[in-house]
Amino acid sequence: MPLNSPARVVCFSKFEVNLQTGELRKQGQKLKLQEQPFQVLAALLEHPGEIVTREELRRRLWPSDTFVDFDHSLNAAIKRLRDALGESADAPVFIETMARRGYRFVAPVTGSHGEMESGNLPSSQRRSHFHVGVAVVLLSLVIALLSWAAWRHSLPGPALIESKLTTNSSERTVNGAAISPDGRYLAYSDQTGVYLKLMHSEETRAVPLPPGFSARVDDWFPDGSHLLVSRTEGPGNASLWNISIFGGAPRQLASDAIAGSVSPDGTRIAFLRGDLSYVGLLAREQWVINADGTNPVKIAADRADGSWVASPTWSPDSRHLAYVRTVWSFDSPKSSVEINDWEKKSARILFSNERLNLALHWLPDDRLVYALSSLQPQQGSSLWVTTVGNSGSSAPRQIAAQNGWIPRMRGRADGKALVVVRGSRSPSVYIGTLSDDSSRLESQRRLTLDETMNLPFSWTPDSKAIFFNAIRSGVFVIFKQSIDATLPDILVSGKNQVSQPRLTPDGSEIVYVSTPEPGGAEARSSIFAVSINGGVPRLVLEDTGIYAVECAKAPSTTCLYSVKKGDNLETFQFDVKSGKRGYTPQVDPYCNWGLSPDGSQRAIVLYGGNVSKIQLRSTATGKSRDLVLKGWEGLKNIDWSADGKSLFVAWHDFQRDSALLNVRLDGTVSVLMRSSNPEVFWAIPAPNGRLLAIAEAHSAQNVWQIENF
Repeated sequence: MPLNSPARVVCFSKFEVNLQTGELRKQGQKLKLQEQPFQVLAALLEHPGEIVTREELRRRLWPSDTFVDFDHSLNAAIKRLRDALGESADAPVFIETMARRGYRFVAPVTGSHGEMESGNLPSSQRRSHFHVGVAVVLLSLVIALLSWAAWRHSLPGPALIESKLTTNSSERTVNGAAISPDGRYLAYSDQTGVYLKLMHSEETRAVPLPPGFSARVDDWFPDGSHLLVSRTEGPGNASLWNISIFGGAPRQLASDAIAGSVSPDGTRIAFLRGDLSYVGLLAREQWVINADGTNPVKIAADRADGSWVASPTWSPDSRHLAYVRTVWSFDSPKSSVEINDWEKKSARILFSNERLNLALHWLPDDRLVYALSSLQPQQGSSLWVTTVGNSGSSAPRQIAAQNGWIPRMRGRADGKALVVVRGSRSPSVYIGTLSDDSSRLESQRRLTLDETMNLPFSWTPDSKAIFFNAIRSGVFVIFKQSIDATLPDILVSGKNQVSQPRLTPDGSEIVYVSTPEPGGAEARSSIFAVSINGGVPRLVLEDTGIYAVECAKAPSTTCLYSVKKGDNLETFQFDVKSGKRGYTPQVDPYCNWGLSPDGSQRAIVLYGGNVSKIQLRSTATGKSRDLVLKGWEGLKNIDWSADGKSLFVAWHDFQRDSALLNVRLDGTVSVLMRSSNPEVFWAIPAPNGRLLAIAEAHSAQNVWQIENF
């Protein structure tokens, strides 16, 4: 070998590659590798960490006048190279496939060179040159480091990087995601299965699961080869499982359990249990078990205030848990971040904020990342970070702003990257046509054609227009829109939150609730009335924390409104003309209710996750009877039919399937529609009894990665 031609030896993992002799060795033992696979390896090693395109490889391996099946030949060379290195395309360690672009060498690379021309100098002269060279190099290095430190100190921090990792449609919305401990893989799930995606590429494969095993990704185990998943099999029926990313039989860890989180040391799992509600986002209790499913310990129990707890996140030392606790209400939830020393069962509030989303992540450096909803609805959420201390939290700092809501968040083990599930959903008004017996929905079409929140509450007496409330550019609006029109007319707008436009008994006006924004259970609210054709609103009455309002039809003059008092609702009768109200309210647990057209009774659905009972309660005497709908746990919103002979009830199950039911007063159920996307909120019947104004929402959730925060 000529003295001026260095022996170029590149090392990675247990391999050595001599780029001059064309030899590949593993721990000193020479491996057999054909010329084309070796040339591919050489090209990748000459540009470690960079994409080498397929076209560059073609030019290197085959001259322009050579005619070959290039795609087949290159794929074969890559396969032979991977076989020699002992890896597969499904689980690459060294060579990453960049879909339709090329390949990238991703393992750490070091290089060594043979002696250069100085090799033929006398040994004493070589030593002298060596010492002088070392001194020069060290001095230069010190100067460079000092200059770099001063320069870096003067620069702003690196820019935040946000990358969208999945592009699922609303038909395959992502319901869970976590990043592997080494940061190489994203595990995510949707309605069709569980998937592994190689980060920074489009290479994705399905995780083998038994037929019918539907699971949601919760977390990774520290070994990087197993996932913690939640399996849902019906309303309130969920369990935690350990699955291998390579396949095999899943192993159950806990029943009546969902939303698990693995401790950083891999020894414990925290999860939710008890009245599993809100599609696995909230529950009444929080538990900890060993990683093998043994030794369950309840750490956050059901409380008298009716609060719920969200999915937990572990402290870096695996000794504490953080989670959001929420006292939920229709108008204003009260939310706090709690820190729980789970072995001592001692919890403290870190901070409170009514705009808290449910997702948290505790970083290795003791910072806690959380999400807040915007002050203006429909304007998304923002990510914030604070440092957790024994005496409280540090001043929060905003790190990112996101569209939509953030229900789940996980981080890389080194704390340098977050993956967040981000969702968006805007309810729209649809018009449905009922069959003669109201047992079928014969047709359906969308009325509101924008992408903001639109919620219907009543019809004009002639069944030709719908009243709904909406938000436009941060302004609350009540609209009236003809069922044959493409644009609505504004009846009421302003900075106050105006909602629930309901027709008065004589059909000449609508009443609605007005609450200062941001409102709440303690906010001074008002009920106003305005002509169905528009005009100046008039004040009907004022009260604190008005929750709902509704009126019967003439000849009845009954109108009702509810206020929230502690864990109960107090419902009063009032006169829509004078504003006078009755003095003795009916008291109910927190619930949704609808008033019958003749004003004689309310249909009540208690607020909760697994409700299958409708209570019919007299507005005069308070006496009640129950309708139990077996198999329909998950009843939500309720409204009466125009003739008062049946009820329209929205139902949600544990996996976010939803349905619109027509329930006769003898308990007979007809399913008008059932869907996982769109989601059905409620339905308001027109006075003619043939049309429905249906509140539906299409939603989509995808995964984003955030770095440099």
